[in-house]
Amino acid sequence: MKKILLIVVACFSLTVNAQQDDQYITDAKNLVKIVSESAFTPMIDQFASMVSADKKEALIADVKATFPELYAKMAEIYMEEFSHSEIKELLAFYATPIGKKLADKTGELSQKGMIAGQSWGMKLQGIIQKYQ
Repeated sequence: MKKILLIVVACFSLTVNAQQDDQYITDAKNLVKIVSESAFTPMIDQFASMVSADKKEALIADVKATFPELYAKMAEIYMEEFSHSEIKELLAFYATPIGKKLADKTGELSQKGMIAGQSWGMKLQGIIQKYQ
């Protein structure tokens, strides 16, 4: 009887842990989607500008079809760095008005940041050349 009880408890425990792991993965994927989606918009727009107008919609659909696989891989990376509790906190932040604004502006901020970084890099080249 004790063996049966232990087996039942073990199975229940594995089921609960699997459900928690599934929720962790789901939450991590949701966070990645929130953080990444607007950052990918400028890149998708750039790709779309390289094809004829009649093919843009199909290209965008094909590119977006690759997102779930990318999000899954990125979720694994996030899960290496953040606990499930921390991911839940981040999701709560991104559900706030300022969090939504930050997520919406990520692509624009990334583009502007790259331009600023390129300008800074050019300035650094001049400084480095002084020391060579």
